Amino acid sequence: MDRRRFLQWGSFLTVSVATTGLAGCGSDDAPATPGSPAAPDAKTDGTAPFAFAQGVASGDPKPDSIVLWTRVGGADGKQAVPVTLQVSATADFAALLVNTKLSALPDWDYTVRNKVTGLAAATTYYYRFVAGNVASPVGRTRTAPAPGTPLAQLKFAFITCQDWSVNHWAGMEELAAQDLDFVIHLGDYIYETVGATFQTGKVESRHGQLKLPDGTARADGARYATTVGDYRYLYRSYRSDARLQALHARFPVIAIWDDHEFSDDCWQDHQVYSADDDQTPRTARRRGASQAWFEYMPADVSIDLANPSFRNIQIYRAFTFGQLATLVMTDERLYRADHVIPEQAAGSEIGSRYFVPKATLSTLEARKINAAGNALTPVSLLGDAQRGWWQEQMRAAATTWKLWGNEVSLLRMQLDGVQAVAGMVAAALAGANAALAPLQPAMTAALAADLAAAKADGSYPHPAYAALKAVLAGAGIDGATFDAALRGQIDAQLPNAALLDQYLLNADQWDGYNAERKSLMAFLKAQGIANVVALTGDIHAIFAGPVMDDYDAATPAPVMVDLVTAGLSSNSFHSYFKSVVDSDPAFSAARALVYTMQNGAMVNTFNSTLKAFNPWLKLVDTDAQGYAVVTLTTTRLSCTFHKLKPLVAGSAPALPATASTLTVEVQAGTAAVNVV
Repeated sequence: MDRRRFLQWGSFLTVSVATTGLAGCGSDDAPATPGSPAAPDAKTDGTAPFAFAQGVASGDPKPDSIVLWTRVGGADGKQAVPVTLQVSATADFAALLVNTKLSALPDWDYTVRNKVTGLAAATTYYYRFVAGNVASPVGRTRTAPAPGTPLAQLKFAFITCQDWSVNHWAGMEELAAQDLDFVIHLGDYIYETVGATFQTGKVESRHGQLKLPDGTARADGARYATTVGDYRYLYRSYRSDARLQALHARFPVIAIWDDHEFSDDCWQDHQVYSADDDQTPRTARRRGASQAWFEYMPADVSIDLANPSFRNIQIYRAFTFGQLATLVMTDERLYRADHVIPEQAAGSEIGSRYFVPKATLSTLEARKINAAGNALTPVSLLGDAQRGWWQEQMRAAATTWKLWGNEVSLLRMQLDGVQAVAGMVAAALAGANAALAPLQPAMTAALAADLAAAKADGSYPHPAYAALKAVLAGAGIDGATFDAALRGQIDAQLPNAALLDQYLLNADQWDGYNAERKSLMAFLKAQGIANVVALTGDIHAIFAGPVMDDYDAATPAPVMVDLVTAGLSSNSFHSYFKSVVDSDPAFSAARALVYTMQNGAMVNTFNSTLKAFNPWLKLVDTDAQGYAVVTLTTTRLSCTFHKLKPLVAGSAPALPATASTLTVEVQAGTAAVNVV
């Protein structure tokens, strides 16, 4: 590596020290009249003016520092652009705490990231960048309170899943108008795929179609980002939206990535678009995705491009806010092991990542742990080093609350196929014959016994219905009447026998890494660590509930709480399951478990299905887009989930964009969720 390249890499995350004078570090040649930058007319060479088309941003607030970001457009792609950063304690920039010269380099897509140190804790600052005669928009940011400082309250939002090509971004505009200390972004800041089936249809007209400069075609006609140029294009495009710019300019953002910043449902440097896709590492693609994230996120992390590994960046990190909260942000993609049931073993993502037989997963997980000498390494989501770091952060936290920025849900989401089908058929019988309605619970139990027996003896899908006949005999329906009038009707409702099992709905979440989840919960219990609350995204739905020490125990005990927000702009969790039961004959008979039609309108039954088999789910809305706002005090955590209005005729709804809210509370000292 030559000296010039080393200096460019080394200087990308620059550091400035705030002062009390009129100029900061390195400001010998600051622009004239720094308080009033010249109008953006033209550069001195007569070419088009520089521009700040992606706005400004700040992130990772510490008591004495903040990271400030921008990107300079209008350069020639070869030469560095001199940029001046100005920071002030007042919006008019009358006195500058920082007035320092930086360089926007083509090696880093002309992005600038500068860490300002020497700031006062719990203080609001204003910042802007100047390139040539052009000033950027003004950003506002705020440092964190010093550790141990008594705080009456902390208020912040957490968001996730903002697909450019699905639904709308009015929620960002609504968030930018609120009074928050900071925003947590839990990943899926971009979506690496364009033109996918799930991205076609309803999207706001102001978001034009994306076209990757390189990209790789998938079998379904979609294209996915492959090069660093592709990922940079996506970040530039997403940041071109004024609403996302306004959110970044208003609040410091603490961000982590999930999967789509690289590849859907990825693990380490492996993609899983097809059953055998992850047999080949995609190291160059992973490194390009990581570099683009590093360039465009105002995060206090470093990257080593001289390191050929795909793990040349570490983004897990922690923050402290007075005596009130510790925030631990984890990376749940770069270190995770392959899914316990590989895609090639299952034949597709069904059976590997989605709708996974619980017993099969448990058996294979135990086998892998045993082969590794009882180590969690081959079944870990965090990886050994990060898991140890997480434990130490939780153990050492001296704050009332321990918040966990956690990408994928910790809450068990399971389905007992036998019980679910029995309940579905019993409900249909009761609905068709009012005289049978009082017998619905008994019919459900009888049908479950009959279905299990039929599966065991091979007579399914034509059970003998001995238990059901006995129940119906009490209602005056004898065997002959049952055979003539009801048997065929019931048989027609029965799904594929494969559904008659116990399933985990999503093994890409913590359900697929159950042994490590149990280990983390056991650590919290053994150490007596209370008031742990996970802030989660990824699944495009709203969930809230306690995380149990062992979901398979006879009496699971709550250890912590998980709060899951819906995607800000994504297809809902419900929509994916609706698509499956509508298109896959193997699951079509189970449609009533996902939705029914009443008077021409769709009724979501998926919420009640999930709650029936997962009693720890205290709040469920599987068909939502939105965001969450948390108000934290020493005695209570209050979380309000905002459910957004739908897109109308290609336009985002006028403010307020919120259609409804759902609020839950967690009292200090308890691992319980109360729905308000």
